[in-house]
Amino acid sequence: MHDPALRRSAAHSPGRTADGPVRPSWRGALGMALAGALLALALGLSPLAELERSFGLRFLYGLRGPVAAPQDIVIVAMDAASAQALGVPERPERWPRGLHARLISGLAASGARVIGFDVLFAQAREPAEDAALADALRRAGRVVLAETIRRDFVRGADGSVVASADQRVPPLPLFAEAAGASAPFVLPKTPDGVFEFWTRVPTVGDRPSLPLVLATRMGVAGSPQDPSPDEPRRLLNLYGPLGTVTTISYGRALELLADPVAATATFGGKAVLVGYSEANQSRQTDAYRTPFSTADGVDVSGVELAATALGNLLEGSWLRRPGEGAALALLAAQAALLALPWGLARPRAALAATAGVCVVYAGLALWAFSAARLWLPVVLPLAFSPALVGALGIARQHRAALRRRGELERALELGVPRAAIERLAAVLGDGGQGKTVIAVCLCSDIVSYTTIAESLSPQAARDLLNRYLARFIPIVESHGGYAADMVGDSVLSLWIAETGPEPAVAAACRAGLELDRAMNASPGADGALPTRLGLHCGPIFFGEVGAPGRHELRAVGDIVNTASRIQGANKYLNTGVLVSRAVADRLGPGEARSLGRFALAGKGQAMELLQLSREALPAPAAARFGAGLQAFVAGEFGAAAAQFAAAREAGDAGPAVFYLAQCRALAARPRDPAWQGVAVLPGK
Repeated sequence: MHDPALRRSAAHSPGRTADGPVRPSWRGALGMALAGALLALALGLSPLAELERSFGLRFLYGLRGPVAAPQDIVIVAMDAASAQALGVPERPERWPRGLHARLISGLAASGARVIGFDVLFAQAREPAEDAALADALRRAGRVVLAETIRRDFVRGADGSVVASADQRVPPLPLFAEAAGASAPFVLPKTPDGVFEFWTRVPTVGDRPSLPLVLATRMGVAGSPQDPSPDEPRRLLNLYGPLGTVTTISYGRALELLADPVAATATFGGKAVLVGYSEANQSRQTDAYRTPFSTADGVDVSGVELAATALGNLLEGSWLRRPGEGAALALLAAQAALLALPWGLARPRAALAATAGVCVVYAGLALWAFSAARLWLPVVLPLAFSPALVGALGIARQHRAALRRRGELERALELGVPRAAIERLAAVLGDGGQGKTVIAVCLCSDIVSYTTIAESLSPQAARDLLNRYLARFIPIVESHGGYAADMVGDSVLSLWIAETGPEPAVAAACRAGLELDRAMNASPGADGALPTRLGLHCGPIFFGEVGAPGRHELRAVGDIVNTASRIQGANKYLNTGVLVSRAVADRLGPGEARSLGRFALAGKGQAMELLQLSREALPAPAAARFGAGLQAFVAGEFGAAAAQFAAAREAGDAGPAVFYLAQCRALAARPRDPAWQGVAVLPGK
């Protein structure tokens, strides 16, 4: 029977939201988390991980921005402006070496701690100029010259490269012997730019690099920052774009050196690196692409990268990356966190949680990069993992929606209203086949309905029943219940204990009392018919029941049958709402009055029944009834009858009357030696 009152909107029904059905499930959430972790591991082992070198590092530097470079490092830039000011060739490799001798002498006199030349002096030039440079190098005693590395290839008969060998190309012996030291400076290039530097070059006998030799002269050797031989490559921690490290043009440096006070203030106690550094992109020669390369093509010069490497060694601030295992574990853990909400929340909430996890992770990665100099992956966890996990979650939600739609269509075939089945979709299980659940059953029956219907036409009987159900069922649903089965004038209502039996019992009892008030307090009102109600709770099976070609959605089990028997007991006890001890134990103290133990029809064991009342029984009546029940259980039927009679006179017109009749009947019989204080009901 489909009553219009059942066809209300399901917008407020449990288990459905505005943006799709949701079945919060920790099992499903953990499954999503595992799937997300496996996806992240696959991403971490794929070529996509290489995107961290380009997009990832650029993203982190973009968030962090430039930072201050060490103040004890100065670059003297050989640039076009200096060439013009000094009247020398624009190409730095053609500058007179006597000019370098003048610079070295001035820097040594100003107190520069160490001087590094990122300039190659591998070929002889004008003798007098070379001699002047060698003399300045010898007198300064603190200059480190750059070496270069030449790679020779061995080719096979087909012209393909079969081997290669690296060879040092040191400065001319004249300069190498005069200088304090010489060292190579090698920057491993990648298609995405320069990210690393060598501290020791393994292909030429682990020879220390220019930045490491300069750092040693600055006193870093032997300290915790001194790189160990087994880790020759370091990740550059860039300070910023070209010019972030203090840079003075060559011409301006010579002007400062002419003033001893200014020279000492500028260069005293510092490491000075001399090399090509040009801000004009069209004139850059020794420059490298980095995350700080500008949009107009200005890269970072080799000498500034050497200064950056030196600064990293002085500060111990080079970047670190987690090991491969740790990085994969981090990716998996973050993806698992991204995936968890997709098993616990609706799509919008899951998307919000995904965004929140990404924001938190981005903040963590930025903090690690800026403060701990730890380069964590960001492209995979902030772009690919959320996209894949989100797609997986949406697919799961879509599958759940399709499954629930199938359940709904199946339920509609079984004659269940749409609004009701949407509320119970989580209970039906996959495919709508049903399952065993803990539930509270409320069984109701209209008093003397057969007699009422006997005087009505079939049409009038139907209209009367429809008005009754239109009042009855909304009360059940307003308390979270579901009218699961209607046979004639009897209705079986269910409360599924999804979060424990106590909330379901409380809701069902509230519904029972409201139904008692609506139907029994004002019989004859619109739709109100005297109704008996019985409640019991425990395990039931809820799902499809029937034979091929004929199925119905039913609640099945002893709990259902017992609730019907409890409802029938109202007829003999003249009560409105009776509950079992299993229900009463989950209510507050004193909410239900015990009426004793009864032998119910068809039940092998006696059951205690308790009464729920809209109004409390007068205290004298309650006291007399309690005393009478104690005497009845003890088999003292005469004393019990006296107490029940007094309870009746004090206002108990229901159970006391029943027990008074029982006592009189039992007192007239021989005493049963097996008496256990159980009252026997005449029928169902």
